[in-house]
Amino acid sequence: MKTIPTYVIDGILESGKTTFIKATISSDDFYKKGKTLVISCEEGIEEYDEFFLDDYNTEVVYFENQEDFTPKAILEAITKSNPQRVVFELNGMWNLQAIEFPSILKIYQFISFINYSTFNIYFNNMRQMMLDTVKQSDVVVFINVKDEDKETLETYSSSFKLTNGQAQFMIMDAEGRLTDAFPIEPPYDYEADVIELQNDDYGFWYIDTFENKERYDNKTIEMNAMVVLSAKLPKNTFIAGRLAMTCCSNDIQLYGHLASNTLKVKLKDRSWIHMKAVIKYEWSDEYQEEECHLYPLEISPTTAPENPVLDLTK
Repeated sequence: MKTIPTYVIDGILESGKTTFIKATISSDDFYKKGKTLVISCEEGIEEYDEFFLDDYNTEVVYFENQEDFTPKAILEAITKSNPQRVVFELNGMWNLQAIEFPSILKIYQFISFINYSTFNIYFNNMRQMMLDTVKQSDVVVFINVKDEDKETLETYSSSFKLTNGQAQFMIMDAEGRLTDAFPIEPPYDYEADVIELQNDDYGFWYIDTFENKERYDNKTIEMNAMVVLSAKLPKNTFIAGRLAMTCCSNDIQLYGHLASNTLKVKLKDRSWIHMKAVIKYEWSDEYQEEECHLYPLEISPTTAPENPVLDLTK
């Protein structure tokens, strides 16, 4: 069965979804290459007027309730329209986890929009809903970010990137230009002979080991970490990491890397150590990519920090 290229645009009301969709549809790559079906799950201030739809070979179908937004109903709308591509404008208040798409659709990109002018309200009161959306996204776009807001926005970097380390996080200005939302430099000297991590630096470092491998390959790191032991790990190895809360107390997860040798130190599960180790990136057949491994040089017991769980919700 031939699949239909599909794009999913999500975000809270008035986050700029319709404006972005209209700008995309009116580009040569879209309207000159066949019909577009927009399946919209909300009607905001920005509308799809008849002249726009006629000019750019586009049809819009609306769904008002999530109960009606079923794979069967979606497929019926697609069959009736017979488009070359489908664009979904999702309602950011709907339960994303409950949405099912027909198998005929091939999702090329999932983009989430966040209006920074209302960001604090939704992040403080509906954080789980917002982060559930971010988990699905290929690109997260912040709009209405003033220059004086950018430094504050950067403080949410670890929370968003630990939620979805594969997504791009961008700021879009009024002219549609995109810039990196989280371009901050590490809070430690990654060019030093020995990279010394303070307890609060761990979240940034963990994310950066995936995003900037060249900074750390064959470098030496010194840090405090929690030990995690498991019978599923190779013999004489352990996970060195930290627990982090990215959303709420019910969403605490371990973020760590495999340490290849205990150096004959008797380690206990969930105990704390001070460790100096060499960082190496090695190919993983399981994940089909290079993985960060730690090769300990020194291990000594230490006490847990004052805040053993990194709180990335603030």
